[in-house]
Parts: sequence; C-alpha cells; structure tokens
Amino acid sequence: MGPAGTTDYTRRRQRQAVAALAAALAIVASVGVNAAFGATTWSRNLYSSSGLVYQDPYPTACTAAAAMMMLNFTAIRHSGGEGFIWRTTRTKNSSDPTNYRDMTSILYFERTHDTLRSSSSGSDPHGWRNALNYYGWGSKAMTDPSRRVYDDLQFTSSGSAVKAAVRAIARFSKPVGILGWAGKHAQVMTGYVVTGQNPALSTDFTVRYVYLTDPLKSDGLVNHKISLRSFQTGTLRYRFQAYREADSPYDDRYTAGWRRSSVLPSVGASEWYRRWVIIAPIRSGLPDSSPSPTPTPTPSPTVSPSPSASPDATPAAAPDAASTPSETQAPSTTEEPAATATAEPTPPETEPPSPAEQPSPAPSDEPAAGEPSGTPEPSG
Repeated sequence: MGPAGTTDYTRRRQRQAVAALAAALAIVASVGVNAAFGATTWSRNLYSSSGLVYQDPYPTACTAAAAMMMLNFTAIRHSGGEGFIWRTTRTKNSSDPTNYRDMTSILYFERTHDTLRSSSSGSDPHGWRNALNYYGWGSKAMTDPSRRVYDDLQFTSSGSAVKAAVRAIARFSKPVGILGWAGKHAQVMTGYVVTGQNPALSTDFTVRYVYLTDPLKSDGLVNHKISLRSFQTGTLRYRFQAYREADSPYDDRYTAGWRRSSVLPSVGASEWYRRWVIIAPIRSGLPDSSPSPTPTPTPSPTVSPSPSASPDATPAAAPDAASTPSETQAPSTTEEPAATATAEPTPPETEPPSPAEQPSPAPSDEPAAGEPSGTPEPSG
C-alpha cells in the first residue's frame, strides 16, 4: 500500500472512532435524561374549547365563569359520575327570567352561599365550591359534607397544592379551581404533565407542567401550558401564590365546627389565609345512598367450616380514568355538549341582580393592609 492508501485508511479509522464516540455520548446522555426525569411521562388535559366561558363583560364574575367552565368540561367528558345534572351552557346573562343557570345567576347564588363580607365584590372559595356542588349534583351535595363532590382544600406549600390538584384530575377526571392572584382571582387547571408513577394511583411523581385557563379574556391564558417553575415563581398573571384576601370573616355553615374563613392573623386564626387554596373534586360523583336490602334468614342453616384464612379486604374502587403515558389529550374543538341529565337545580327564589361594575384587581405580590411585609417563597 502506498502513501496515499495509508492516508485514506487512517482517515477512515479516525471517522469510525469519532462516530463510535458520538454514539457512546448519545447513549450516556439518554441514560442521564431518563435517570433525571423518570422512565415514564404521564399527561392529561380535560380542556375543551366548547366549554370555555369568559367572565367579560362582568369584572367580578370570575368564580361564576370558572364554575361554569369546570362543569362544562365535566359534562363534555362525561365524567360527572352518579347524580350529575349539569348540561353544558355558556350563557352569561339570559333574557329569560326563569333561567337560573346563566353566569350572573350563578354569581348571585355564590354570594348568598359564601363567607365573604357583604361589602366585598365577587365571591370566595366557599361560594365557588357551593355553586359547583349545587349546580352539578344538587342541594344535598352542597349541604351534606358526606355527599360533597367538590371541596375547598388548603395547603402549607404550593408544591403540595399542585400535586393534590394533579392527583384530583387524574383520579376523578374533573378540573380543579385555582385561587390565583393571591386569592383575588379564579382560574381553572385542566391538566398536567408529570414523570414517575401514574398520578391516578400513586403520589410518587414529579410535576413538570400544568394546563391553566383564565376566565378573564385580557389575561390571554386559554389552555396554557406552564412549567411548574413558572407556575410557582413566574409572572403574576399566573403565579400560584398563598391566599392573602382577608375579607371572609364568617364560618362555613356547611362544615362541622366553627372557624373564620380568611382574616388577618391580628384578627384570629382562619382557614385560608397564607395557605395555597384549590377547589378540587374529592369523589367521582354522589355516593350511593340506596339502603342495603334486609337479609332474609334461611331456615335450618347448614354449618359451614371455619375459613382457613381471613378474607382479603375489598379492593378500593379503581379511578374513573387513568392517565395516559406519554400522550397528551389535545383540547377538542368539535365535541358537542353532552345532555346527560334532565333535572336542574331548584332556582333561587329571587332574581339575580347584575354584578357590580367594578374592575377585578390586578395581581399583586404586595401584602394586604395590616399584614407583615414580604411574600413567602413556595416551599415545594
């Protein structure tokens, strides 16, 4: 072999070595990513454009619009479970005085069933929760805690609140309400992307992204995918902050015990203040309330031998729908509203007034008047 042949052979060997090294580095990088992010990605999204409701032009109707959206998404997905009576609607202020399912009527209902001071505008988490249960599953779901489908939950860290929201969506196929703007605004979480174990079955997972929709049109957040880091520390439009509203001094009359809902620490202890608050499903639908049949005794029963071992406990009911690994459910634009029931909630006895024409306050990380300065950092 001459000098030219030797040079070609050497170059070929060099190219082969470089290619082998690149392949090895790719394998190492892949293993590193899998080790860092977990072997399995689970994603879910309940959003549907046919269920979207903006609060505009009513500046104080965010909780009512959010409640309608949550019930709409549930109806469209057929995930309301036992006793679900809501039918999809997006009517804001009906000209029909007998229509109590429009947004302004729902806001009126919330105001008559919340724990907010009468001089405040909008509603609070108790009013939002009560409207979801009443319009979704009827009066018993609102007044009887054992039949409650949605509940207001509070946490000492944003991380634990977000994980609880993901678990609720995964287990019950229903959206979760987020108390945004430190409690001044209502937003809706419809989905997630997590890595690790299936959140419908386990708590051993890491949240990567959430899907958020805001009823205020100017916020521009519709089915918006947000990283967990941004959700906890990003722009105030969607940063999930601890609740700092202090104008819900009354007790929740539908829950045992007595406690103020949200007041400054100088006034006393309360339920939500300086907590991360969500409105989440806690069961699939109304629990079965049918009485068990009375057993008929059998004459002269035959004695059976004692069992050799204690019977296994009845397994827990499987979640309504598990997450799909590595497959995000894209929002539907063609689904038709589901007419899943014929009954409607009993309307309030009086006609709802128009909501106060008062603009929603802008999000802020400033402390409320009278409270210590400084915003706590999320701990999870």
